[in-house]
This record gives sequence, C-alpha cells and structure tokens, in this order.
Amino acid sequence: MRIRKLTVLLILILALLANSHGALVQRDQDSISAGRYHHFLRGINLPYWFWLNQGELQPLEKRFSSADLNLIKSLGLTFVRIPVDMANIYDPNRKDKLDPAALQILLSGIKKILKSGLAVNFDLHSISQKTGGSNYSGPLGQDENFTAEFINFWQQLAMKLAIFDPDKLLIEPMNEPVFLGEEYKWPPIQKELLRAIREKLPEHTLLATGAFWSNLSGLLSLQPVDDPNVWYNFHFYEPHIFTHQGATWGADYEKYLRQVPYPSSPESVEQAILLVEDETLKQYLRVYGEQRWNGQKIEAEILKAAAWAEKYGVRLLCNEFGAYRDYCLPTFRQAWIRDVRLALEKYQIGWAMWEFDGSFGLVFRQDGRTVVDKDIASALGLKLR
Repeated sequence: MRIRKLTVLLILILALLANSHGALVQRDQDSISAGRYHHFLRGINLPYWFWLNQGELQPLEKRFSSADLNLIKSLGLTFVRIPVDMANIYDPNRKDKLDPAALQILLSGIKKILKSGLAVNFDLHSISQKTGGSNYSGPLGQDENFTAEFINFWQQLAMKLAIFDPDKLLIEPMNEPVFLGEEYKWPPIQKELLRAIREKLPEHTLLATGAFWSNLSGLLSLQPVDDPNVWYNFHFYEPHIFTHQGATWGADYEKYLRQVPYPSSPESVEQAILLVEDETLKQYLRVYGEQRWNGQKIEAEILKAAAWAEKYGVRLLCNEFGAYRDYCLPTFRQAWIRDVRLALEKYQIGWAMWEFDGSFGLVFRQDGRTVVDKDIASALGLKLR
C-alpha cells in the first residue's frame, strides 16, 4: 500500500513539473510573441519588385530607394510586406528548386530593408503571376505532384531565410489561397506546409490564413494549428463595390462603377446609379446604399475577426486593406481607410495597407519625386512632416 501511495505521489509530482514546464514555455513564447508583434503593428506593401515586376528582376534600390525606406520609417510605419511571385525564384531543374541569381537579389534586398530599421513580412504572393488572373494559389490542392513540390520548395527556401532575425522577419507561406468552392481543401495543406517550414525555421513566426482570397469568412472557418508561434491573417476590402470601383481585374461589374460614395445610404448612391445603364448594377448600388456602410459597420465586421482570435487565444494581422485611388473619390477613400485603420487598432490588430506607390498607394511619383498623399497619411494616423 505504501509503495502504491509513493507511486501515485511520484506521478502527481511529475505531472505538476510537466505542467509547470509547459506553462513556463507558454509564458516564454507569449513574451517573445508580444515583443515580436510590436515590430508588425503598422506596415505598407511593396509590390512591383518581386511581384508584378516589369522585365528582369532588379536590385531593391532600383525599385525602392534608401530614401523610400527612410520615408516609410519616418512616417511611423514599422514594417514592409514584400510580395514575391514563386516563379521569380523557382527553378524546377535544380535540386534545391531555387534560382540562385534571383534569390541573391531578393536576400540582398531584405538585408537592406532590415538594416534600415524596418521589419519584413516575407509574402509568397502567387504561384505564377505570369499566368494572369487572381488565382494566386494556382494548382495547389488540384495537382498532388505540384502540392508536394510546393512544400519541398518552401523547405529549401526556409533554409535560406533562416539567416534573418526571427524577431524581424515574418514568414507568410501563401497569400490569398483561393480554392473556390473547395475551401475545405486548404486547411490540411496549410497544416502540412507550416509543419514542413517549422522543421527548417524553428524560431520564426509563421503566418496562416483562410481560403477564399484570405477573406474574413475564410479566417472564421479556420481551426488554428497546434503551434503557438503561428499568427493568423486576413485581408479587408469590404465592400468591393466601393474599394474596387473602376478596377478591371476583379468582378466584371466593378469596372463600370464611378463615384461610388462612402459612407453609403440610399440618398448618397443616387449619383452613382445615374452613371450606369445596367439594371443589375443599379440594383447592386441600391443594395449598397441600403446597407449603410460606415465606420460602425466596418468595426462590426472586424470585431468578428477579433472575437475569433480571442476565442482561440491567437494573434491576428490584417496585412492588406485599401481602396483604388484611380476611381475612388479622395474624400471617400480617406474616410474608408481611416475607419478601417481605427477599427483594426481598436482591437489591437497589426496592419499593412496595400500599397506604397501604386494605384492603391500612399505616395505619388511625380517628376522623379516621391510625394506623400497627406490625406491618406492622416487617415492612417502617420507622422506628417
């Protein structure tokens, strides 16, 4: 009997020690995560270098100068997101699957960004943008051989990225996985992908997301993986009828939209309705007016993401939001960006606007000069010179 009591006591002590060790590990991880997250509070996207680049790949300074990086930092932004097209660095004929010349340009640019004092969100943005369209995840989940190849490619790439400080480099394995109509196929692939990358990057934070272009609905249906060093990401462009008015690459109806207002009301959309002829499109605009999109409605949407993160005890990022400045009237665009940013910050969600200098941009390129859009900078709560 005495031996049995001692055995039980020993088991209890071992269990307590195990739980204590687990708690210490969790607290340590939480501390690391909190400090690391501070580097990814406010960011901006830098496409057109390794994604949607024109012609041959160029060193970072040919696309984004040291002055650009200094400007980004002086505005109070803490990180940049670097979208990368897999096709730009992938060489299927090599054992390591990586194009050494392209990779050298990319890694050298990341070093320069980090040296400037900015953190980097490395974003594998698309499988092959050369094929066009917005199905960024391409054959993932459709072609078993390619899916295995993709995971192998990422393991090779992860070993190259391991040289960078885990506190300053956030790893995003796949931007906006689509899986349209088969969204359930993405989570198990993502789980396997994260596990494979983790083998090569034991300390870096990885960024997971839902299917259906990283929309909020994809996040809300996601079950977090068993890895405390994974954060979760979503993109916010709601409502598209406003943010993508005039865009030619999305839904067909969007390219005909003009002067769509924000906030919306039945009265405010009347002018936009007069500018279109299609009755279906007129009805879309009427519905948008009746939905009364405003700061309160945007906050209610983002609260869904915050509640999901709270439920699972995970950290959240929104590394894309923005509105198409070619057709969004400036006052409306400024108001929408302000309301999204305020809602994200209210729920302590780090963010990155899309984008620095393109058609959703924070700055204009004018006669060789970089000019900050002060209204948008103000909407983002940035430091104006």
